[in-house]
Order: sequence, then structure tokens, then C-alpha cells
Amino acid sequence: MPLRLRWWLHACFEIEAGGKRLVIDPHDGGSLGVGFEAPMVVADYVLVTHEHYDHNAVEKVSGKHTVVVREGTGDFELGPFRVRGVRLPHDEFEGRLRGFVVAYRVEAEGLSLVHLSDLGRALREEEAEAIGRVDVALIPAGDVYTLHPRQALEAAEALGARVVVPMHYWLPGMQLPLEPLDELLRYAKKWRVVRLDSNTLELSREELPSEKTIVALAPPRKGAATLEASQAM
Repeated sequence: MPLRLRWWLHACFEIEAGGKRLVIDPHDGGSLGVGFEAPMVVADYVLVTHEHYDHNAVEKVSGKHTVVVREGTGDFELGPFRVRGVRLPHDEFEGRLRGFVVAYRVEAEGLSLVHLSDLGRALREEEAEAIGRVDVALIPAGDVYTLHPRQALEAAEALGARVVVPMHYWLPGMQLPLEPLDELLRYAKKWRVVRLDSNTLELSREELPSEKTIVALAPPRKGAATLEASQAM
């Protein structure tokens, strides 16, 4: 079965596998800026990388039986998902400015991916070893509050990722002072770039691209979050 990845804007992703939904870093929509909607998916499991307002709106995606893990480190399982949490600094001063985040490596359906959260400086060799090699890397691309886009791509390469999905970058109407996606693409000379007109990507080990590929997902259509939520109930 393919693994289904959905981008609900900013750093929020839904991973669907084995009939279960895992959401990472939900936001409340409105605090991001004008016209943004909350990811109204009803998750079976929620992972929070750190307790900043644009990453921890768990109430927006939680139902009666949702399991929430906040800044969880080490190895653990959530239904069909095998998870590893690795603590990383949110800034170039080893966490003294903005604290720490947890990068989550998730394995399901024979694939591995990592959500690098708001990593604030270049990924070190020992940190890459702690995370382990992955097929897919979800990387911050907005520069401000996170590492430089060039460093983000270098982190993906260090982790062996064949697919990169950018996140945490500026979109029209956003009030956060982030850089747009084009800033990351300036440094992507060695990567193939694919732009999709959907916020959903289906992945399988058999169909992973042979060359390093950046997949830019589209923002969800207006009202799509509500539809997803109703289908999940």
C-alpha cells in the first residue's frame, strides 16, 4: 500500500498509512495570517515538535481517542507508525535563543521520512546518524527562524533523502516574516524540481525517483480541511 502524505500548510503534515492518520505540528490557521484555515483532520495520532503557537494546535486535529505526543524523544510506536524523536536546537546558539525542537523520523509502509521541524543550524554528523537514513525529508525552506535553505538541502543529502518536500515558508497573506519557496529553489541546482497542483503526495518504495527530487506541494483548496475532517469521522 502507498503511504499518503498531505501538507496542511506551514509545518503541518498528515501521514496516512494502515488506515491511520498521523499529524505533525498542527496550527490553528488564523494565527498564520489572513485566509489560512486550520487542518481540520481528525488524527489518530499527533506529534508536536515544539511548543510554539504555529506548531502545537493539537485541539484542531484531535478527536475523543487521539493520542498526542509532545516533544517525544527516543524510539516508540504509534499504531502502524514507528517513530524516532531526536532533539535539535531551534537556533544557531545551541538552543539558548529559541530552545529546542524534536525532529521526528517516521517509518510506515516500507518507507522512512523525517520532519526536521524548526532546526536552527546545520545538521551535524552525529545528529544525522541519530536520525538515520531516510527516503523523504520534510525541510524548512523559509530561512527566518530556521536554518538557511542551502543548509536544509545539505541536511536532506546527509540523511540520504531521495525526495524533499519543502515546508515552513512564506505564502501570500502570511504574517510570519519568512522567505518564499523560491529562496530554497535558488540552491537546488543538483535537484529535480516537481510542482504539484495538489497538497497530497502518494509514495511507495517501488516508485521512489532515482534522482534527487524536490516535490513542491500546493496549498489545500479552500474548504478541503473541513471535507477531510468529515470523511475521517
